[in-house]
Amino acid sequence: GLPTETWREHVARRRRYEEVRAKLAAGEVTSVNDLITYNLDVEKFAQDVIAGSEGPELIRAFWKALRGVSVLDPTCGSGAFLFAALGVLEPLYNACLDAMRGFLDDLDRSGAKHSPKKMQDFREVLREVEKHAGERYFVLKSIVIDNLYGVDIMEEAVEICKLRLFLKLVAQLDSYEQIEPLPDIDFNVRAGNTLVGFTSLEEVTLSANMLEQDLLQQIEERAEIADRAFGQFRAMQTEHGMDAGAFADTKRELRRRLDALRDELDEYLAGDYGVKSGNRGAFRKWRENHQPFHWFVEFYGIMHRGGFDVIIGNPPYVEYRTIKGSYTLKDYKTESCGDLYAFCVERALNLCHLRGSLALIVPISIFGTDGFRPLKELSLSMLNPLWASCFANRPSQLFDGAQKRLTILIGRRHCGESPTIFTSNYVRWLRKEFEYIFHARVHYISSQDNFRVSASALEKLGSRLEWQAFNRLTRKQRTLAETAVETGKGRLFYTRKFGYFLVFLDHIPKIIDSRTGRRIDPSELKNIVLPSPKTAEAVVAVLSSSTFFWFWNVLSDCRNLNRRDILAFPFHPEDVSVAIRRELEVLGKHYIRRLKMTSRTMIKSGLRIETFDYASCKSILDEVDRTLAVHYGFTDEELDFIINYDIKYRMGREGAARGRGD
Repeated sequence: GLPTETWREHVARRRRYEEVRAKLAAGEVTSVNDLITYNLDVEKFAQDVIAGSEGPELIRAFWKALRGVSVLDPTCGSGAFLFAALGVLEPLYNACLDAMRGFLDDLDRSGAKHSPKKMQDFREVLREVEKHAGERYFVLKSIVIDNLYGVDIMEEAVEICKLRLFLKLVAQLDSYEQIEPLPDIDFNVRAGNTLVGFTSLEEVTLSANMLEQDLLQQIEERAEIADRAFGQFRAMQTEHGMDAGAFADTKRELRRRLDALRDELDEYLAGDYGVKSGNRGAFRKWRENHQPFHWFVEFYGIMHRGGFDVIIGNPPYVEYRTIKGSYTLKDYKTESCGDLYAFCVERALNLCHLRGSLALIVPISIFGTDGFRPLKELSLSMLNPLWASCFANRPSQLFDGAQKRLTILIGRRHCGESPTIFTSNYVRWLRKEFEYIFHARVHYISSQDNFRVSASALEKLGSRLEWQAFNRLTRKQRTLAETAVETGKGRLFYTRKFGYFLVFLDHIPKIIDSRTGRRIDPSELKNIVLPSPKTAEAVVAVLSSSTFFWFWNVLSDCRNLNRRDILAFPFHPEDVSVAIRRELEVLGKHYIRRLKMTSRTMIKSGLRIETFDYASCKSILDEVDRTLAVHYGFTDEELDFIINYDIKYRMGREGAARGRGD
């Protein structure tokens, strides 16, 4: 077993291994999309394909694709994601070079007559490699120059990013004699505001609508000339023994052309913000605050071809209102979302090639809250297929110190069809499990029936068993929303804050001011009015169950327990049999009584707060789940899944082993 793995997890992992292996053996894995869906090692697969190539044509095509692929991090910071991309591309470059040598060796050993030009391109590549300090230096330098691109609003972060890449190259040198000019990537990794600026000539046209057509054409021609200069600038850096003077001249000429285009486009864009071109002081201030970055010019060749092939990154999770004092944004479909990460996703979608790929780490709210519905709709309209894996922030986080619940969004850029959506479950893990959670714990399933409970909530389901159980649960039509009333004799109390157990009570817990001895009603405590005390007892049992805890994890943003989440639960007391209803009332009363027996006082901020040990009542909640299973028609396997849902984290591994038969 893997570290901390329970017997149940071990069996599930082995079962999944057998299922995926059977699909591979049956030839059902036929595309890169399948590799992602079954969470296989795409990098290793690509290396195996190269190593097993039976002819040079595939290697030739692979090498050309590798040298041309453009990888962008639009909010690169100090370059962590670009550095990781470097690590992914390096073994693929190496595999291609090894394959080239293999084919040339086979050709030379065969003794067969052949044209001197046969595989000449392979010989030229390998000769170029030999001119450099070492093969690894050549590979890393080629990737840095030809494949990696980044933008960030912080100039200091951009410089750190470039320095990290330089140090990676210098580390490959063994002696002073091997030193050659480091690549100049000033035009690959650049400072600027990803969110402000023109991405296309069409945007320039819309902004400067009074501009004459021939002037627009001149702008495009100048951008094309600058891009040719950029191409020459890049090519010179892979040449061994390049002329330093010619290189410096080329860089100065490229910078001159780009600066002139930037100045002109900045003036057009400033006009959209109400800044008149004649007011130089206002223009300078606007430019300094907004730091516009015109993708259409800065990466003309890539944008002219349709955009970047791959976009990766971790955009900032910052509320828009906090930066409005520095700069404002215009014409974003996601503006109502009010968070920079939403704008960054929208920008990334527009920068990505129509057949390109996108992978971003974003908050779980992208598919979990009403406020981010515009971002959800935009993502679904521009990506197909789409994969969403979701990660908790307890007991461990994807990023140390960042208490964020996150979604890793992967997608193929596409338009025009309803997307195929693949989801994982809501993944929790311990720190020692981190090294294997992505391979062993992230499982995707697809469903044509997404957003069935809420138009804003994508169901976080990660197995066919979980999907089947959720289907049984949600096919019941009436919900708790139809049970709640304006006035009634029953009352249920809950708090939006939560741990591994949600807090539902039929009474208000005691909070005493230590100084005055006076009782205080907790301000964060919410309530739902129900027809009778008996109904309240039954509903307390239902909502405290693992069935509801699982339902809430599947549907919510897992940040707060909201009234909407509670009332959406498919349960109505009148829809259950008399026997089940009475059983739930008894269990609810028994649960509250047992809970009160665990009451203890916690001192916090001068208050004596009554708290309870919810985990110690798990056995009663298991009986609630068994009772609900009869009502919903869960199979034994589905009930076992629900009762043991995240039990290792809710109860602790030892408690899970004792209480659940592991």
